[in-house]
Amino acid sequence: MNRNNNRGWNPARSSLLCLAVLTTIYGPSLAATVPAGWRTYRSPDYGFFLAYPKEFTFYPVTPDLKEAQLSYIPICESESVACFEYDGGDAEAGVGPAGLSVNIIREARSEEECNKIDSSHPLKTTIINGIHFRWVESGTIAVSHAVGGRSYRAFHEHVCFELATGVASVSLDPPPAAKDFQRAFRKLEERLDQVVETFRFVGHIVDGPGWKVYSNNMCGGVFEYPETTNVVTAVEYTNKRSDSDEITCEDYFADHELNYTVAAKVSLYNSSLLDKWLRASGYPDLSQTQVLARSKYLTEYKAGYYYYIYGENTLFILSVSNARHGVVSPDAKPMFHHLLNSFKAN
Repeated sequence: MNRNNNRGWNPARSSLLCLAVLTTIYGPSLAATVPAGWRTYRSPDYGFFLAYPKEFTFYPVTPDLKEAQLSYIPICESESVACFEYDGGDAEAGVGPAGLSVNIIREARSEEECNKIDSSHPLKTTIINGIHFRWVESGTIAVSHAVGGRSYRAFHEHVCFELATGVASVSLDPPPAAKDFQRAFRKLEERLDQVVETFRFVGHIVDGPGWKVYSNNMCGGVFEYPETTNVVTAVEYTNKRSDSDEITCEDYFADHELNYTVAAKVSLYNSSLLDKWLRASGYPDLSQTQVLARSKYLTEYKAGYYYYIYGENTLFILSVSNARHGVVSPDAKPMFHHLLNSFKAN
């Protein structure tokens, strides 16, 4: 999804527009599946549609992994291409946030691999709106917190889709009555099941198979790159670089005689230091940038031929360069579009 289109986003207006477009293109049957008062979402890159209650918050794909982490154990993580969360759990009953994450599992390259869901529970089969899903009960436990739900997998157009539902339980003292917890948990679980029942494919996948996931744990960047190439580390993290004015980390991959680069500079503790470093390093300063998107922790800028993602003391610089190491315009380059949209700070 193009994050640049999220400026001025109005959930109510967008939902009505989406519903009108879906009714026009796909007929009244699709619109009839949307419960009254619910909002709708159609992914332009992955061709799926679903509806969700208005009290849920939709988090579009952004570089900010922490923005949607409402619970101690996150419901939506790096594989997510759309995240829907509800922060209205019953704390007295020990139930916290809940949500649904639509994930793309890149490492699953076949239907057989897609169906290998890590769980001690038996694998089951269901059909939702003509889509054959394999699913299991799933859960995660950490430091007296837990998230329980279901994981649904479907292999569509050679891409592994996962619908992961989760309801968080919180640690309380004294513990809640078991019947209150079960009642509150099941209520949220049923609502998430209703959301899953609206999922369907309504278009083709723009960014299909053929991608791998790269993660730089030292500088904190995650992005996708073509499986036909490799990621090269041009600048490796060191403590000395972390404390200097030099670029801290830099990775790139090559495609059709162009290099696609993700560089990072840490220890930029405020916008004044950021602006000062940009000027000293020869990059466009903040006065020459356009703000494209803001999330809870990060801001995304366009700075000439560069894209900046800044927050939590770290600046990421995304760019494209030619064989002579000259930075070129990333506009109208689908590969850069994919790099930008797949990038996440962790």
